[in-house]
Amino acid sequence: MPTYLCHGFRWHRREIRIFVILNNIDDAAPDWIVGRTSSASLLSQFAKNFDFLPEKPIAVPPETPGDPAHTARKQQPPLHRDDDLSVPPSRVPPSEDDVLANDWSPVKLLEEYDLEETQSASRPYAFVADYVVRVDLSVNVGDEMARYESAAAKDDAAAGWFERLRDQLQAGERIGWHVVVCADEERVAPIDDESSLNEYDDSDGGVATPTRNLNLVMRAPGEAPRGRDQRSPLAAAAKAEAGKDKEKQEASQQPDFLRQDPMKTSPQPGLRHKLSTKGLRRLFSKKDGT
Repeated sequence: MPTYLCHGFRWHRREIRIFVILNNIDDAAPDWIVGRTSSASLLSQFAKNFDFLPEKPIAVPPETPGDPAHTARKQQPPLHRDDDLSVPPSRVPPSEDDVLANDWSPVKLLEEYDLEETQSASRPYAFVADYVVRVDLSVNVGDEMARYESAAAKDDAAAGWFERLRDQLQAGERIGWHVVVCADEERVAPIDDESSLNEYDDSDGGVATPTRNLNLVMRAPGEAPRGRDQRSPLAAAAKAEAGKDKEKQEASQQPDFLRQDPMKTSPQPGLRHKLSTKGLRRLFSKKDGT
């Protein structure tokens, strides 16, 4: 939101809270009254409580053909862009401005705000105005004051209504011209990646847990999992044959005395083949004699 030039008075925060409570305005936020819902609720309550408010706001044209500056520019169009000293119109229409959006009401509500100020939650006052000019680049304060005075003088039927409103809301507060800076930014969560929104499914009113696209491949029934031994019978036979060849190769690399070991070529004889019959009788007879 930009800077504003307004004609009005300060409305203290304590009085704003009291007004909201006494009139039971549930939709109004007393600490930030420029929100669309809050401002509409407060202005509707103004129209209900104060019957002296005019039905329409003060009609102040931005620039009339009778103005000397306008006539001079019409007679001498600029030859170069640097020669055009007029202020371009605002790029933001009134319908998109939180202050100027309530064009149906003669009263406008404003807040001042500094993004870097973190000592307090809200300023101790807001502004109530009957004339507001949005300042995007610059503004001629003298011209705006003259336009307002000219338009207010033509509206004799509603003369004095703004002073009466001041007495009802903030008695004793001075009415004058104010420059209000409202550096509030649009409070919308940024979206870094639009594709991340596709991970959520709200078709049934709920939110599905986002999952990664792993490109999983379904395995046919009876198929062995990947990574396990999936060799064919021919491959298994070839591996067995290779194992035998490896054993033969290792055997050929053994020393000669190991290859000529008689214990490996012939079985070990038993005890009964080493002793004769006479020897056996002599052995057992000695055991019986003892």
